[in-house]
Amino acid sequence: MTTLTMKRLGVLVASLAMTMSALGSAPLAGPQTNPELMSILEEAQAAHLRGDILLEVDPEAARSAYLESADGWRRVLARGHQNGRLWTNLGNAELEAGRLGEAIAAYREADRLLPGDVTVRANLTEARNRVPASFDRDGVVVLYDSVSDGWHLLGFETRWWLAACGWVGFWGLLSVRLLSRRRDSAGAEGGSLAWRAGLTGLASLGILAGTTIALDLAEDAWRTPGVLLESTTVRSGNGETFRAVFSENLPAGVEFELLETRPGWHHVAFGDGRTGWVRSDHASIVGG
Repeated sequence: MTTLTMKRLGVLVASLAMTMSALGSAPLAGPQTNPELMSILEEAQAAHLRGDILLEVDPEAARSAYLESADGWRRVLARGHQNGRLWTNLGNAELEAGRLGEAIAAYREADRLLPGDVTVRANLTEARNRVPASFDRDGVVVLYDSVSDGWHLLGFETRWWLAACGWVGFWGLLSVRLLSRRRDSAGAEGGSLAWRAGLTGLASLGILAGTTIALDLAEDAWRTPGVLLESTTVRSGNGETFRAVFSENLPAGVEFELLETRPGWHHVAFGDGRTGWVRSDHASIVGG
């Protein structure tokens, strides 16, 4: 995905948030009935558009505009309007401002709230591709991620409707089959095979789509991902005096799985299986 495409996605998703932010779970008034909140949303969107215009002629001014946009989205989120579109807007602004760690953290929050959303996944992939460090991963988590990438080609809502249609179709077809069974002749083997094929196909669709939905919803229970927000020294223990695990600092944007938290420190595992401790103020925990 090119930078130009990313900018267009940023504008598109920013526009979506203007109409969707009232869908957040917080008990606050939606922006349509809160003039102050609506003003913040409009200013954040305008700042992002201004950054797009300035990017080619004045990159520093453009970065300042993107940071202003990010600040606006954060202010809305801080007021309790938590939804995936707002987090995506924040990620877009942070990415264009060059803050990879903050961008990936925002996209991971968006992915948690909008599992499988195509736009979120595409922008997250773009941000990850800009991180100047990666790990060769192995194990069950990698297998799960590889398989889930396949089903995430379809959005969460699409899979929900496929599961619903599969099960409604299965029970509807089964009911029709049971009602018409008395009229079947003893030699109608071909018709019987067609009924079984239809029922099997619908049940399989319902089971497969439903399973992917359940796994998306259950992922938060068994995985606690995080991301480094800035260049960080990974220590062998929870203190500055412990030796460094890596020969150099890891850059912002490197992701990990949280193992344990102690005051001021996180014990984390990286994709290649190595573990270490990072300062809590240098990292963001998804959903934390």
